[in-house]
Amino acid sequence: MKHRVQVAVGAQSRWLEIEADSIEAACVQAARGGARVLRVMPAGAAVAPARVRFAPGVFLQESVTLLRAGLNIVEVTETLHRKEADPGFREVLARLLARLRQGASFSAAMAAEAPLFPPVLVAGVAASETAGGLAETLERYLEYDGRIDQIRRKVFASAIYPLLLLVVGGGVILFLVGYVVPKFSTILGDSGRPVGMGTRALLWCGATLQAHPLIVGALLAGAAAGVAWMVTQPTGRFLLLRAASRVPVLAGILVNLGLSRFYRTLALLLQSGIPLVPALEMVRGVLGPVQADEVGQALLRLRSGQMLSESLAGTSMVPPIAESLLRVGERSGALAAMSDKLANFLDLELDRRVETFSRLFEPLLMTGIGLVIGAIVVLMYAPIFDLVGSVG
Repeated sequence: MKHRVQVAVGAQSRWLEIEADSIEAACVQAARGGARVLRVMPAGAAVAPARVRFAPGVFLQESVTLLRAGLNIVEVTETLHRKEADPGFREVLARLLARLRQGASFSAAMAAEAPLFPPVLVAGVAASETAGGLAETLERYLEYDGRIDQIRRKVFASAIYPLLLLVVGGGVILFLVGYVVPKFSTILGDSGRPVGMGTRALLWCGATLQAHPLIVGALLAGAAAGVAWMVTQPTGRFLLLRAASRVPVLAGILVNLGLSRFYRTLALLLQSGIPLVPALEMVRGVLGPVQADEVGQALLRLRSGQMLSESLAGTSMVPPIAESLLRVGERSGALAAMSDKLANFLDLELDRRVETFSRLFEPLLMTGIGLVIGAIVVLMYAPIFDLVGSVG
């Protein structure tokens, strides 16, 4: 049976077609040539995310504890498989254990479960199998994943309140225009008095919403589905990020977020023992299209003999403090440590930018919603006040 195997050879990643009886055998054949296996699947199969209940973070934390206790990785996987009660989790552990017993390396076994284990983790584990220190590699990845998740939660939390304001404010406006305004239109129609252009437009909107509720509901459902598509699908997220990058304040936040992930991932790979050029090739996967192109150009200069700080000079990948820290890391041989310190500095800058954006955007959003609701109320009540005044 043919299998498609994605391998990393030096700085390049490519697909191989290997004739083998099982995925484990395909991994072993691909690894014999010195390549690092990233992904394995039957030929002709489409890459699809695994729909199993599996928490890699929990598995890695438990693995580190057992490795520190003196167990090898096969014994660790056997122990975790025996104690696990969740069927989905247990199924993944059974597949990992079967591959390990057949002679596959831990990194190859993880690569066969590519949707569950990210390439950065697989590459770090593969490097640790050569240089030693699997437990330290897993601990570094857990720390890295925790920091990335912390940044993600901060950015997500800062967006929750504005989204709630938009939903609640939009609901109030729809209620006023679709329910309250038509009630007032009856009173104004019976009075026979002329109304202003703004009030006429408001009454028309109210009558339209009341006359076509199904169309309005369909439009709202379509808008909700569009938002869900942009949030959950890669193409939608790309379009959303490209639109957000055109907003000056959001562009700075997105650039800082990309730089923080770039230097933190680079530090993790270098600490795991992966050379600089292959590490940069892998880090390009966490960047946006523009930044990935800049890193690609920097790789060409790096291969020609320039230092990393010189290769990245003049790009958006080098904030003002970065060049100095990178030069110090290159001179002292501590490039990984300096990359990690730079990521910490960028995290602080990201926190400041997110906080500034929240302090500015939330009051502006509340003011905008208040102005819209206030305008609706004024346009509704102004003719009533005129009517009461004329009667008086």
